[in-house]
Amino acid sequence: ESRKRTIYQLISKEQQYATCLQFAITRFVSALAERRDLLTASEHKVLFQNSEEILRITEDILDHLVHEDGEMDASILSRVYRCKLHEITSAYKRYCSGIKKADCVLANKMKNSNSDFVKFIQCPAIPRRRPDLTTFIHKPLEHYREALKILMAIQGHTPPKHEDFSAIGQIVHEMQVTYREITSEGGLMEPCGEGRPLLSVQDLENRLVFTKCKPFVLNKPGRQWIFGGDLGRVEGRNVRQYWTLLFSDLILFARASRDRVLFITEDPLPLAHVTDIVFNVRKKDTEFRICTNSDAKRQATSPTIHCGPDLSRTPKKSSCRKTVILRAPTMELKAVWQNLLQRQM
Repeated sequence: ESRKRTIYQLISKEQQYATCLQFAITRFVSALAERRDLLTASEHKVLFQNSEEILRITEDILDHLVHEDGEMDASILSRVYRCKLHEITSAYKRYCSGIKKADCVLANKMKNSNSDFVKFIQCPAIPRRRPDLTTFIHKPLEHYREALKILMAIQGHTPPKHEDFSAIGQIVHEMQVTYREITSEGGLMEPCGEGRPLLSVQDLENRLVFTKCKPFVLNKPGRQWIFGGDLGRVEGRNVRQYWTLLFSDLILFARASRDRVLFITEDPLPLAHVTDIVFNVRKKDTEFRICTNSDAKRQATSPTIHCGPDLSRTPKKSSCRKTVILRAPTMELKAVWQNLLQRQM
């Protein structure tokens, strides 16, 4: 019964994902293909890659698993995924290897908040539960991670004598190998080192070791893990390397060991404390700065995100205010952080 329930969960996840992709391909991919004044053909190819192929694969899977009357067929899930396995892993590896370049195009296009491109992607407003452009660009990697997590749960509910035991084992193994190639080689989501993939907030919490700060609960209801990657943090004259995690409500700095233990030496940075993010730092192409104010009594205002110094703000010196100076390994990874932080703000 638990196995069948988990299979239904995966099929429902695929249905939600297909709806998300269908909306985004109509709203962004097809619409922008007709607006060469906003996005050139080469930019369009880099930004959207093989997203239409990924939608087709998802729809093919659902055509097998969901009958015309809407009834789900849990009994053939392993056969369907094994049949599509090479197609799935190849398409997602190709797509995810280009995410950083896609983020570069998007960050460049979003520099001017009053540009025709920005107006085009924001108007009309995106409906609730539908992806904006940044979410859409990162959605395939997020979905691959979540699908792998559910497939591993299905594997855990499949006894060795079950007819699907071998098939589900093969599916999970090959998808894990591909996920490791996508993430570790690309500097996305996974720290270096060996071990099971980190697929959820709970997986991350299980790896935390608190060394210089009070322990806290990471896996809270509603908290989503958005991104993880290497960042250098300027501390005086030194630059310390951290595996930095972006969640829906905070940023967490960790030191990752070779066996993927995450050492936490300070409290997380709540996004509610962020007042400014500066991405255009003179003579430092990969650097960006996060300005914070932890004064709980301050008025809640939307943080300012910009690509240059904000001359309208001259903050008074205060122990509540500080600036976190961060350096990405590459310009491409800086663009990833820029797009995701702008979206979260």
